[in-house]
Amino acid sequence: MTDLPSDKFRSYDFTRLCPGDFIEARQNQKIHHLGRIEEAHPDLRVFWIQDTVTGTRRMIDFDSFEIFFGRHTEAVPASV
Repeated sequence: MTDLPSDKFRSYDFTRLCPGDFIEARQNQKIHHLGRIEEAHPDLRVFWIQDTVTGTRRMIDFDSFEIFFGRHTEAVPASV
């Protein structure tokens, strides 16, 4: 099993995630979605990200993936 970089943490608690967090959604140790949380709905245990892999907005079901996150660790490129 590969060690995670020190800036990534596995979340077992939906309430620890917040807009602006950079997440990796994994299944079977493979990254399926990667991006920043834009919106969260704790009652439904889902959140939306702008997926950097596909370039689209994705709804992520917290219970369907292993969620790894970092608190605002990735710099957002400035638009010109």
